[in-house]
Amino acid sequence: MASVAGQSGTTKRTRFLVLADTHGAYYLPDTKQLQPIDVVIHCGDITADSQLAEYKTAIRLLSQIDAPLKLVIPGNHDFTLDTPTYQRLLHRARKRRDFPKLLRTHGQPGDARRLFSSDGHANNNIHYLDEGTHRFRLPNGTALTVYASPYTPAFGTPGFQYRTSDSRGGVPGHDFAVPADADIVVTHGPPRGVLDRVWGPPPPYSSSSSSRHVGSPELFAAVARARPRMHCFGHIHEGWGAEVVRWETENTSRYPSQEGEENEEGDLQQRRGNNNNPPPSSTVIADLGSVLPLKGDSPEAVADKDRRLREYAAGKCIKTSHCAGDSLPVEKGVSTLFVNAAVIGQPVRPPWIVDLELPVASEGNASVVENGEGHWVDSVASTYGIPMNGC
Repeated sequence: MASVAGQSGTTKRTRFLVLADTHGAYYLPDTKQLQPIDVVIHCGDITADSQLAEYKTAIRLLSQIDAPLKLVIPGNHDFTLDTPTYQRLLHRARKRRDFPKLLRTHGQPGDARRLFSSDGHANNNIHYLDEGTHRFRLPNGTALTVYASPYTPAFGTPGFQYRTSDSRGGVPGHDFAVPADADIVVTHGPPRGVLDRVWGPPPPYSSSSSSRHVGSPELFAAVARARPRMHCFGHIHEGWGAEVVRWETENTSRYPSQEGEENEEGDLQQRRGNNNNPPPSSTVIADLGSVLPLKGDSPEAVADKDRRLREYAAGKCIKTSHCAGDSLPVEKGVSTLFVNAAVIGQPVRPPWIVDLELPVASEGNASVVENGEGHWVDSVASTYGIPMNGC
């Protein structure tokens, strides 16, 4: 399958479909007018309750999308894929009267993982990514390096979670080993301070202290060091949106602090200013504030947001392009596109269609590229051309 037309030097325009938090629903976006798609990324929470039937629904959904490479990571709701956690939960539940039913609906440890074939070719190009670095060669001739991790700070359903570092500067709760050459970072949860707000009162939302940031500080530091082209995630449904951050020339590895906390120099949140308005180095593409009513909105603004909500309800994707020649290009090491693609919620949020430039594969890796487990993956051989169905 060819990529989206256009390339610059040793890079080539590549199209991504990014979604997260489908929670077991058969949510199939209408992308027929947005083909060809080179890579589909699901950022976790494939299920709501980690039932085998929900995984099968998700696989059926992904199988219907026409793309040569589909990457999937689990989220905290997909706890049966976290074998140690699931074994502990089963041990606690073994005396429950409905324990046999639980095993029928959720399976034994390992059953859910076996639904995702280790050979993506046999499962409609779907590749389940364990934590680590994975490398692919795409049919459009580009090389793609992905760092993936399902881990989030302890919050909510307990799959793939860790305790955060303490306020005294203890050992970080999780080591996100993002390599310097990562093009894309795929995690279930957001980094601290970027599209990670949870809100207190219901709409109309305000920009007061009724919200807080719940993303991972360790993850922000790792992404700030690696400066990938895109970091996509979900988990925090209220954080849906996309934002381009242009990094400072010095190493910005300090994570954004929550408002009211002492901010370090170079801190992204500190540079946002009052009411969380982004500075010139941070540009919001869209967020819930652009579609949900805010205090002080004019009648015209409310009407415009209502129109957008109706469009989203129709299942349309949001398209954004950040290639050479675009108004807001993303360059590896200089800027990063952050995407919170959580589609669950009222209203349903649309998934993202993202155009980025990837490096053209060199002669040395023209046939195959190594993935994080030491195997070789060439997605050219896995192009099935499955027709895309609308909603």
